Amino acid sequence: MVDFYQSPRCKICNKNGESIYSKSFNNEVLKLFFTTYYGETKYKNFKNKLEATNYELLKCKDCKFVWQKNIPNKNFSIDLYENIIDNEQSLQKSKLKYHNQKKNNNKEINKIIRNFNKEKINILDFGAGWGHWLISGPSSFYDSYAFELSPSRKLFLTSSGIKVLNFDNISRYEEFFHYIRLDQVLEHLDEPNDALKIIKKLGKKNCIFYISVPDGNEIIEKENVLFVKKGPVQPLEHLNCFSKYSLKKFLNIHGFRPLNLKEIIMMNIKDFRLDTISFKSFIQDIKSYFFSTSIKFKLK
Repeated sequence: MVDFYQSPRCKICNKNGESIYSKSFNNEVLKLFFTTYYGETKYKNFKNKLEATNYELLKCKDCKFVWQKNIPNKNFSIDLYENIIDNEQSLQKSKLKYHNQKKNNNKEINKIIRNFNKEKINILDFGAGWGHWLISGPSSFYDSYAFELSPSRKLFLTSSGIKVLNFDNISRYEEFFHYIRLDQVLEHLDEPNDALKIIKKLGKKNCIFYISVPDGNEIIEKENVLFVKKGPVQPLEHLNCFSKYSLKKFLNIHGFRPLNLKEIIMMNIKDFRLDTISFKSFIQDIKSYFFSTSIKFKLK
């Protein structure tokens, strides 16, 4: 059985990519990464799937976009995210992040709520994982929804009182959401265009779409992968590597525009309080507007 399929064309403009890095998945450098990141035992369980396949990065020079040419197939992907990645460790990591960032997340959600000036809004976390971001805010002012493919995470989300969308019920929620969040999701998707098409249908008029991906600008510009590590081009998991330029171009093709500076400032003013968290949140939004691959969009 073939455990990979090839993706030779740019997911933004559909042109053929140029190879900028290629090593066998059985190369010692990659073996070291897999054993360190997943553990010796887990690596032994999937190393046979990597035989005769390269970890290869392609680049579109027009779009400044980099992606992995060889993509794990559906069965390998399910195995990767459900079994190879330790679910208990992943859950504990999410809980720790929730504990450490709860005040900031609460501020972020309050800012969203006040921006719409409604009694209650609908928020969707697309690729929600364990859903801890969704439970960080004042729940009486918003309804929490998640789109998640992982069976184990879907069960956890449901047990936490979060409504879970899937491909069977998603058509019920067209033009339903005020705010849609894709935080560290697009880099994992073998078909990111399909995700954007779905998301576009789910947003209400004036819906805000927050999208954040690892910043791959240095790799894209220098075309130099010095060593394999967790990051924008992480083997097997991070299939797509965006710069700010390529992310905005990708969203533009699907009919999204970034919020302008005035909109960013007004959103912060509506929720500004004389405290450190408000000030830091405002500065972070301004910084992201100019430099980051964490961007808020609206439909054109």
